[in-house]
Amino acid sequence: MKSKQRQQENLSGDKHVAAQGFGRIATERQPLFDPEEDSDVAYKFFEDNGFVVLGACLTNNEIAHLNEFCNRTQSQHPARWGLTEKRKPHHRNQGLIFSQPLLDYPELDKYTQHPRSFPMVSRILGGEDRVRFSEFNLREIPTNAGMDAMNFHHDAVSRDRLIRKPYMPCDWLCAIHYLTDVAPGTPSFCVVPKSNRYDTLRAAFDGIGANYQEVPIYGEAGTCILYDTALFHTRFDGDGKQSRRTWHQYYARGGWLRSSLPTTDRYMRAPSPVLTDWNLFPERLALHPDPQRRLFFSHWNTAQCEWVASGFDKKVRESMPRGEQ
Repeated sequence: MKSKQRQQENLSGDKHVAAQGFGRIATERQPLFDPEEDSDVAYKFFEDNGFVVLGACLTNNEIAHLNEFCNRTQSQHPARWGLTEKRKPHHRNQGLIFSQPLLDYPELDKYTQHPRSFPMVSRILGGEDRVRFSEFNLREIPTNAGMDAMNFHHDAVSRDRLIRKPYMPCDWLCAIHYLTDVAPGTPSFCVVPKSNRYDTLRAAFDGIGANYQEVPIYGEAGTCILYDTALFHTRFDGDGKQSRRTWHQYYARGGWLRSSLPTTDRYMRAPSPVLTDWNLFPERLALHPDPQRRLFFSHWNTAQCEWVASGFDKKVRESMPRGEQ
């Protein structure tokens, strides 16, 4: 079936429900937690559901700075955002994406371990010494760009998640911070709670049963959503009249863990594999003088290894995907 046809159909086969997923859309908003005062209950909610929503994770000054950064870089470097006529594959049908802003903008370094959200990130991934940086990008869904339905999907997954005990910590985690208010009618992030324990959306629909829901997440600018990358999610359609900006940061789990599988009581979970084969870390972060920061940025793919081996040569960087300067 062609992708355009697939986008216009829903998995349930019912023409009277939404084109995304099964159309069982939640009518009540999900709980909002303070990452400091509600840390225990917020962690438990994530453990049970595969995601959690944290309130007021960015200050007004930080929101203003990140939006100013988006405006400035869209004006100065439109190609990096996909604003030129020759759009790269990673910009198509996804709105605008600035894939690797950390490479050239040290002003963003302070956000990579944000004091409001990072403690919960650390707890979810098994402790601060186990958190590894994977990716940082900025995105915008412009006006009239949020009407092209995106199917429910999950990001990176490990097969053993379906049978290992315990399940936690998860393998990869994503943090999405809203940089603009997201209300009904705005393209919103949308999740299927508890679906990270299933291989397909159909299996989640059948297994979760009457409690199955598709949950659009609304919130003010500064809201943070943490989700297990195995959770089924999508960009929920907007009305085409409202835009949305977000900052996305992905984390991996480092270190070896003891676990068990049905076939054995002793099983060592390896560190999570690298999330992408193209993402690069700049020298100031990859070789940071602080050993804890260096550990945080130690999850290197082959492209990063080759760039480091070259002495961070500019020509080597520019030869790699999304490495243009």
